[in-house]
Amino acid sequence: MSIHDVQDLDDENRRDLSVFPSLDPDGEDYPGPGRVIGHVEDPAQALELAERATGASPDRWVNRGVAGEDYADFVRARNS
Repeated sequence: MSIHDVQDLDDENRRDLSVFPSLDPDGEDYPGPGRVIGHVEDPAQALELAERATGASPDRWVNRGVAGEDYADFVRARNS
């Protein structure tokens, strides 16, 4: 499980969130892999770890495959 703390680029055409600039460039040389917060065996453990370690909301999850599309939708809605 890793976490990515990146800048909001406000660009609906930029959808690969793993390459967005880090919010902490001194702490992360390359934001792609993110900061590892732990290793678990199954998805339920991953969700529990993320909620416990980051305060993430259990009802606001998306997987990597749709996160970019959700971000584009968010930017369009915010800017309309």
